[in-house]
Parts: sequence; structure tokens; C-alpha cells
Amino acid sequence: MSGASAGSSRKSLVEDPLYRVANLAENNIYMRDFYEEFPEDIAGFVGHVGKDRDSPGLSSDQLKQNTRLYDLEMGTAEPAVENYLKSNIFPDPGRSDSLKRIDKNPMAKQVVPNVGSKLKASTPVPDMLYGYNRLGAFPRQQAQLRSMGNEMVANAQDLIYPFFVIEFKADGPGGSGSMWVATNQCLGGSTSCLRQCKNKKITPIDSAVFSIAMNGTEARLYVSWKHDELKYYTRKVDSFLL
Repeated sequence: MSGASAGSSRKSLVEDPLYRVANLAENNIYMRDFYEEFPEDIAGFVGHVGKDRDSPGLSSDQLKQNTRLYDLEMGTAEPAVENYLKSNIFPDPGRSDSLKRIDKNPMAKQVVPNVGSKLKASTPVPDMLYGYNRLGAFPRQQAQLRSMGNEMVANAQDLIYPFFVIEFKADGPGGSGSMWVATNQCLGGSTSCLRQCKNKKITPIDSAVFSIAMNGTEARLYVSWKHDELKYYTRKVDSFLL
């Protein structure tokens, strides 16, 4: 959890009731309403990613017999939610793969939106962060990447061009947070992935970042984008029952 350990009695910054309307808004990070239209390029991107595909799934009988999933619904601790979803939903790429996943590692401070105000956005520590493996994804562009320095680097683990943030919560006797807090974390984490490259040799492109806030019963999918080079917008794409 950003700003404080899970066992600490002191609340973290993202749990502050005014965090979204004060800290995030001060740094030009905003949540859009679900009924607002996406910009044309973002709408096209969301539509492309959301196309139907023949992904394997569980049958109704398999779901009924899935006691671990039932336990998540009845209430459990956050690590149990995280471990189940790691095992069944989110792949962990190998060292030679194009993609890279880093868990619970602070993002670099320089990528966090900051207008110089006393009201700071919390440095994100995503439960999961997906991006690209420098060597696996871009084997022929190593010289170019070196010339760009750390502009595209998300964290100390050298994950580059991050594009997918996941935050877990739990409900029950061992619960450790709310979906409202998880959404705050998604807002900060996803907009920190949208840092603009300042290298004049690189052609700017329209980009978007997805994030998921989820607990043992629900997953909320968000998309974030940069607006007019000054503001960061996030809007929910859809909600899903597990």
C-alpha cells in the first residue's frame, strides 16, 4: 500500500478522504464520469482491445466446484486474493519474453506527475505492473534505448514503457482496504505510466494505459490518457463480476 505498510495504524496518503479532489486534482489527475464519451483515438483503442477472442474459460460446473473462488467471495485477506489471481489470471513472463511484470516495487519518482505543489501525488507501488522487457522486446534497438537514458524506465527493475497497473484489495475479517482506495492507486499508477518522452528524435504518439482495481468479487477496468499535454484523465471501461 502506497505511503505506509499494510500493518501500520497510520493511514496512507491514498486513503485520505480528500486525496482525489485535492492531491490528484492539484497535479492535474482527474477521474472522468462513466457516461462521458472517450476521445476518438481512445475509443478506438478501447474497442480494439475489447474485441471478442477465443480465450479459454471455466465451465459453469467448474465454477461451482471452485471452492477457492467461493472463499474469496465469503471474505478473506488481501494476500489470498492476490495469490489466487496470480495463479489463475495474470501471467508472469520469463526473462527472455517481450513483456515484464514487477510486483510491489515503487515507481520512479520522476515519472509521477508533479506540478511543484505541496499537495503531492503518492509515489505508486503497484501490486502488479506490466511493461516491456528491454532485451526481450527490443533486441535491435538497444543503442537507441541507451541514448534515451531513463525516460521510459518505470522503476528500479528496468521495466520500460509500462502499460498495465493492477491493484488488489480484500473484504472480510482480514480485509485491508477499499475499492475506492484501489482506484486512487490506479489513478496515480496509470498516469505515472504516461510520462512524455522529451527526446526530440522520438516522434510522439497517442498512448493509453489500462489499470484494474479488484477484490475477491469484482474487477473494475480503467483506461487513462493524457489530455492537451496538461491533464491526465482516467475513466472506467467496465466492471466485471468474478
